[in-house]
Amino acid sequence: LRHRPVAGERTRDSLFWQLTMPEHQLGVQVYLYLTGSGTVGYNVCVWGPDGQPLALHQHRGKVPDHADLDEFAFDGLTLTQPQLRKSCLMTYDRDGVRIEFDFSGIHDAFSYHCNPDGLPSWFAMNRIEQTGRVRGGIEVAGQHIQWDRMGHRDHSWGARDWGVPQHWKWFVAYTESGRAVNGWIWIAKGEWGFAGYVVRDGVTYPIRHIDQRAEYGEQMRQRRLRATLTDITGTQTELELDVFGVIELPTHDRLQTVIREGACRAVIDGEQGAGQFETHWQGSYLDYLSRLDS
Repeated sequence: LRHRPVAGERTRDSLFWQLTMPEHQLGVQVYLYLTGSGTVGYNVCVWGPDGQPLALHQHRGKVPDHADLDEFAFDGLTLTQPQLRKSCLMTYDRDGVRIEFDFSGIHDAFSYHCNPDGLPSWFAMNRIEQTGRVRGGIEVAGQHIQWDRMGHRDHSWGARDWGVPQHWKWFVAYTESGRAVNGWIWIAKGEWGFAGYVVRDGVTYPIRHIDQRAEYGEQMRQRRLRATLTDITGTQTELELDVFGVIELPTHDRLQTVIREGACRAVIDGEQGAGQFETHWQGSYLDYLSRLDS
């Protein structure tokens, strides 16, 4: 649920839902944030291989202090959570885009504090991630697509210091048989850290280390990721992500932070699936790298 500020401290909840459809060459994500003072906002993104997204909707406003996340509504977006940390129904209906995201987790919600590297305080007080089955559908740009497939959600809370991280990669991938991986690789203060999980045979294993190599295209837009995830049992999981579409999110912060989301075809230990590959960059550094490739 919503996290309230204590003794005047700042707090912020952010919730995220995503689903990738490689056969339609579409990625979908919805991001909702809510501050302790009642400021609320969201972005709704639908994109593919074209330069312009099918939808990039943003709205911001205020909600009353009593508003919470078990029964929530704001400006076309609604959220109900009949079983906390197990299921939710998120809907969106505005400006020609309709989404129904009826989610049931295939594993218990996972906290990044369960990883050996933990969760750095500059990022959040806590972050939980969960892969699950999604039913419903989407209407956008004349397309009507019904869903009964895998997707993902997360929820983090606390104040984030965008000035600390130098770079990160976040990704999720899943197959229809129930294989799933979630990974986060961060660089901050010159140090590396790793978080995430592997779902294997219905059991969730925290990640200890991720070996990875990424490939980029024009202006450092992500194209591929090859990764070996080593969990706390020492077992290794092989992941391949091939990006078919990238969208850049509006951030508007003073550090010119750049967040890009890549919708992906995925392969987990040889099994075909879908996923998403996010990169974080400091704006001035990304500009420098982009000029090198021009």
